Amino acid sequence: MDISSNNLDNVEKDPEMDLSSQYHDTSPYHARNMVGALLPESEKVFGCLDSGLSLEEIHEMALHGTLFTQRALLSRKRFWSMLQSRYFKLPAWALDELVEAYRCGPHSREFISLLYVHYALSDRFTFDFITRDLWKKWSLQQVWVSSDDILKILDDHAESEPQIKTWTEATRVKLAGIILSSLRDFGVLEGKMKKKLVKPVLPLNAVEHILHILTAEGVRGSDVLSDPTWRLFFCTEDEVAHHLQHLALKRIIHFERAGRTVVLQTPEEWSEQP
Repeated sequence: MDISSNNLDNVEKDPEMDLSSQYHDTSPYHARNMVGALLPESEKVFGCLDSGLSLEEIHEMALHGTLFTQRALLSRKRFWSMLQSRYFKLPAWALDELVEAYRCGPHSREFISLLYVHYALSDRFTFDFITRDLWKKWSLQQVWVSSDDILKILDDHAESEPQIKTWTEATRVKLAGIILSSLRDFGVLEGKMKKKLVKPVLPLNAVEHILHILTAEGVRGSDVLSDPTWRLFFCTEDEVAHHLQHLALKRIIHFERAGRTVVLQTPEEWSEQP
């Protein structure tokens, strides 16, 4: 399914998003992920895209309450704006692959995994928290996670990210709780009161999707194996290599690895600017 770029031009811009990268948020830390994983809303939107509706049509349905069921218009606008910043700014190929993954089922790992990837990539604080702090816990086999972990990180970064000092304690606590709940919805944590790290499933379509992103961003060779994006799924370099070998078996890519020497060839169109 080809989603016209004209549709993308009709959605509202998020002034907080740094569009210097088409995939990674590179802006200063924000208390952006305050509305959760938005899985029911994502399922509805991508179901509409799969049925052939344009983003402009879906936008109108969401704001008028025929798609999103929240009573307050402000809430519906806020949810749409967040979905836009996560998914609708993406190049056409990435959005097309999200729609294709939806066809595996709205609750399938193929679909949820791609939603999770872009949920994390669209907010630098969330991405850093998962790929640095949760990755470190996983590596040390420290599986328990709490809001205090996020609150400590915010305190530790208050000097390098001075805007954090302007956030109220209530904002920090709410942000921490919502991020953890979202990660539970995406399958990275389990438990309600006490949350425990679990290794999220990484389907082959998500492997291909991440590799396509890295290729488009100019990551090459052995740097692909060590890129922190794979840590969203708590993958070691050896595990990444194993996943890439599966892509190679399907003749999607060419991949060889001998020690630190990596030969990786991806489709030429992956390197082209969208």
